[in-house]
Amino acid sequence: MRFVKAYRESVDWMYSDPEAIKRYAQKVKSPEDFVARSIPKIYPKPVLQTDEMKDLDGIQRDAVKLKFLDQPLSKEQLAELLQIPAR
Repeated sequence: MRFVKAYRESVDWMYSDPEAIKRYAQKVKSPEDFVARSIPKIYPKPVLQTDEMKDLDGIQRDAVKLKFLDQPLSKEQLAELLQIPAR
């Protein structure tokens, strides 16, 4: 729960505070205006959401294919694993 809350707060800050763009531009050694225009195109805020998991069948298929799982998880296992707290 603490991680989810901190992650959500961080993402909200990244997309609302100009200081975030400034710091990221310094880190990647790029002009701020370039970073400000690029970030929403490369990393739109909705793709960083944590409120739902989509394409669980595809995710599990890849996990089995890449040998992270021996077999897809059962509905009960998925329910235990994916406990996404409401905002």
